[in-house]
Amino acid sequence: MSSRAPTTGKSPRLIALAVPLLGIMGAIQGSAPNINSTALITLSRDLNMSGGAVALAASIQTLFVAATVITTGLLADRLGRRRVLLAALLVGAAGSAISGLAPVSAIYFLGQAITGVGLGAVYGASFAYIRAVAKPGQLPAALGVFGATIGVGSVAFMFLGSFLVGVNWRLGFFVTAVVAVIAFLLVPIVLPPEPALKGVKLDILGQVLLGLGIVGLLYGVSQLGRSFTSPETLLPLIIGSVLFAWFFIHEAKSKNAFYPVHIFRSPLFIAAILIGFVYNFGTAVSFLQLTNLWQYVTEVSTRDIAFWQVPLTAAGVVSALITGRLMGKGLSNKTVMLIGTLITSSGFVMLALASSQKSFLAFLPGAVTTGAGVFMVSIPFGNLIMKVAPPAQFGPVTSSRTTIGQFFYSIGFAISTILVDRLTIGGVVSKLTDAGVQPDSIGTAVSSVNAFARAGTEPTTKLGKEALANAVTSYSGAFTTVMLVSAALMLIAGLAAVLLVGRPEKASPSTPAQPPATSN
Repeated sequence: MSSRAPTTGKSPRLIALAVPLLGIMGAIQGSAPNINSTALITLSRDLNMSGGAVALAASIQTLFVAATVITTGLLADRLGRRRVLLAALLVGAAGSAISGLAPVSAIYFLGQAITGVGLGAVYGASFAYIRAVAKPGQLPAALGVFGATIGVGSVAFMFLGSFLVGVNWRLGFFVTAVVAVIAFLLVPIVLPPEPALKGVKLDILGQVLLGLGIVGLLYGVSQLGRSFTSPETLLPLIIGSVLFAWFFIHEAKSKNAFYPVHIFRSPLFIAAILIGFVYNFGTAVSFLQLTNLWQYVTEVSTRDIAFWQVPLTAAGVVSALITGRLMGKGLSNKTVMLIGTLITSSGFVMLALASSQKSFLAFLPGAVTTGAGVFMVSIPFGNLIMKVAPPAQFGPVTSSRTTIGQFFYSIGFAISTILVDRLTIGGVVSKLTDAGVQPDSIGTAVSSVNAFARAGTEPTTKLGKEALANAVTSYSGAFTTVMLVSAALMLIAGLAAVLLVGRPEKASPSTPAQPPATSN
């Protein structure tokens, strides 16, 4: 899909503000789940949530984002993208306000579900809007500014939200609401209108199958950390997989299909999915596991952890801006994907080597390298999806970038947590067994380690303290293993993407060939 200059009466000065504004709106969606996570401990206590309810509270917003964002992309094509974006900002603001004012957990869950629908639509529409405001031939540069603004905005909103949560957890949710309302006021001033497309198919059955399939799979993935074999894990995964298969069969045969499933035969789209794995899986594993390592092993205070994360984000912001500019001057998707994959994998290896260190400087090279790499590959991830999206189904395909990203982020979150937990506990059990501790006592000691991880409760017994000391050492080794395994997985995915981009793309009758915005 070629980029094009806006043809409306907007002044060049206002158009220059368009991509940063789109990035800020993307940052609203990116920061909202993190603000929710920060407030979760306090709000779950105030609203008397059980353990299962707390787990749902942590994921319900992102479940609704992933399940509805492709549908809202369809509505943006059908009704006009600016109109849907404006409505979505109000829906997201309302959902956040409902969550912040919730007197009981049921109202909080309702607010989070509404927030997910609204902010998912905001992100999807913001990403798709870049095509309308990017200068001719400068789509990658615009994507770089978009990604950089999301990085800066997300950090700013999370810092503000975390501060307000410390005052009162309810205040944190109004960061999202207030920024969304401000964006609502700016959108008609800055963004040109995008006309609605004629003949857009609704395909209600296809939308329902896709949405429920996504919810099933993501919920099942979120339960993997508890058990691989429990009904709460297996049933959603099985049901989600069946619904996904039904969705693909239905869309392939239907004359009114809303999503072009034939696009999964496109080498460029598969390459986009693979490089999206590097970006989203890498982001999830690095942020989550670094935060946990610093908290439990390096013993960094909760207040300082946010500052320790700044170099990773800052490097990513700079990397996104530079990468976008270079691609605008002719640097290919293929080259960026190769370099970005190598940098990201190298950053993970550096972090693995620093796992037992206590100094901030020891982690700095790995954090900077990882941040630069994952933000770098985010540009071809978006660029390739924009390029292959059929004009008649532009909204659903570009919005699927969010769904793909959420799936890989959830996979990274779940798998890395499971591996670190199992390897850590395995190390504790091994060391206690070697020391001659009896099996029943080992179980008690492991329970004290789990209690510390969940609630920060320090063990009081000698054996519990010994187990916790062993856990610290084992956790460091587990972190190293996860970083190295992740580096290998991302290297394989990234190199496979590079090879696919090198293959010629065949134009199909339903996907007319477009003048390329950038070379591959």
